[in-house]
Amino acid sequence: MMRHSGYLVVAAVYLLAAGSVSAQMFVDQKNLSSEAAKIMGQVCEALVIERGWHPATVWVIDNAGHSLYMHSMQGAPWLSIEPSRMKAQTALQTGRPNSTYAESAEARGPYAGTNVGILLNNFMAGGGLPVIVDGQVVGAIGVGGTRAPGGDEECAQASIDAIMNR
Repeated sequence: MMRHSGYLVVAAVYLLAAGSVSAQMFVDQKNLSSEAAKIMGQVCEALVIERGWHPATVWVIDNAGHSLYMHSMQGAPWLSIEPSRMKAQTALQTGRPNSTYAESAEARGPYAGTNVGILLNNFMAGGGLPVIVDGQVVGAIGVGGTRAPGGDEECAQASIDAIMNR
């Protein structure tokens, strides 16, 4: 009987401690909305048309990596679909523009970052940008297929600028 009362004391202490720190168990976290993702996609697609670039694929994800928006423009190469997703994923995971990794890999020579990128399911080429609000990564965008030097990243940046300036 004494043995069971010891368990009750331990359980009571645990419950009291858990109750006093319960506010620390949860955090408020910003996230990208589906409406913002839709605006981002539309802005990027409009820029592609305005500049006369090759049709592209746009992929926007939230802070957990869930797809919020994906559109492959008419005429976009099917090979731009998966890279645009991977570009968004890489930007989300690293919190940095993908172009920084591409430039770093190029400086080390051909194929320097290829194996690491494949291993981590990342894509080390320009066109992936994180969406950062108050120091938190709230989502990311990946653009692929514009065939314009720097076009994928310019399109992604214009999309982010559009929602930040609202």
